[in-house]
Amino acid sequence: MPKMTMIPRVSPQARRYVEEVLDFGFHNAGSPGISARLEERFAARFGRRYGVLHANGTATMHSALLAAGVGVGDEVIVPAYTVAMTGTVALYSNAVPIFADVDPETWTISPEDVRRKITPRTKAIIPVSICGLAADMDPIMKVAADHNLTVIEDNAQCFLGKYKGRLVGSIGQFASFSFQASKHMTCGDGGILICDDEELATGARKAATAGYSTLTAKPGDNVVAEELRCHPSFTRHTSLGYNFRLPEIAAAVALGELERLEELIAMRTTVAACFSEVVDACDWLIPQKTPDGYVNSFWTYTVRIARDDVDWAEFRKKFVDLGGDGFYGAYLPVYREPVFGNLSDAVKAQPERYPHFVGLLPDYRQVSCPVWEAIQPRVIQLKTNYFELSEAERQADVLAQTIQSFGSSGENRRGSAVS
Repeated sequence: MPKMTMIPRVSPQARRYVEEVLDFGFHNAGSPGISARLEERFAARFGRRYGVLHANGTATMHSALLAAGVGVGDEVIVPAYTVAMTGTVALYSNAVPIFADVDPETWTISPEDVRRKITPRTKAIIPVSICGLAADMDPIMKVAADHNLTVIEDNAQCFLGKYKGRLVGSIGQFASFSFQASKHMTCGDGGILICDDEELATGARKAATAGYSTLTAKPGDNVVAEELRCHPSFTRHTSLGYNFRLPEIAAAVALGELERLEELIAMRTTVAACFSEVVDACDWLIPQKTPDGYVNSFWTYTVRIARDDVDWAEFRKKFVDLGGDGFYGAYLPVYREPVFGNLSDAVKAQPERYPHFVGLLPDYRQVSCPVWEAIQPRVIQLKTNYFELSEAERQADVLAQTIQSFGSSGENRRGSAVS
């Protein structure tokens, strides 16, 4: 991708599409067709047949699980390193999230641990392209095929990344993307689910749109025709569904951003290269490994502190004091979020309230993924959503000053995957 120096925060084309929606007005039975255009073009960009817009990138995964028939008593395998919602969508579906550990160098879900976690109740796997890097999909797809499991790619943090020559999003039965404000392309919030199977796409559409009986996988088909709705005998709802539709005005912004997706990714990649130049000269900051054959889309530029005498909070404070824009730590192992332990306690205390979880829900306070638990406290996620190269270069310079301020004391652990 070309080196970028500056891009606008919102594309001019997005503004024109918003004006198109506003000029058309808001109507219950009609639209200017923006949503249909976005669904069709986004799916095609990733080589898929169908796209279904959603209000956010959590609803997408929820709809995918429902379309795949995941429900009470089923298990869904998710990684320890992800946002909590990758796990909670299983709970939303009355299923049980099961957590798999990560690879010690890429920090994506470990196919070996996935294989170990499969039981007769497993129905789906949600591998996550974390920080812009794809999971190792070939063995995941193999184990899924062996056990007749649905694979839902969670690509909220990865647009135009590649896995062994294939676009991330073109591999699983479903692929989910987020348009939340921090993501590569955004309309403030929103998301899209893409797939190739018409039955699955129709099921996801109905799950996202109140279970309306006439909905199909056709692009933009999220409103029941007025000539049907007007009749008192019309049977509207044939399945349980939610109201996850994305407003047309948000779809207008997303369509404009989709049309410049390559330059958005190029800017992130350029920013990451600025940080990489600094980190490559440091023997105690270890970047997330991008294996040969992968293309990282760098939602963040992510490294691990490999010196025991460098405290994460002190490193961040020095970075900010020197003029840095701050950075994020990595998410806690998801099962350590209080909501999971609290749910385990509640099922034990009041089994009559949670009959579908009794005997099936793990005690999440006892769950352990030791690889990620060792790595997580030492991870730095540097922001890449800058729109001027000069600012990215300034942030990289601050990072270099921060590294220099800590000197070279302490044991060199460059060769260790986990310190």
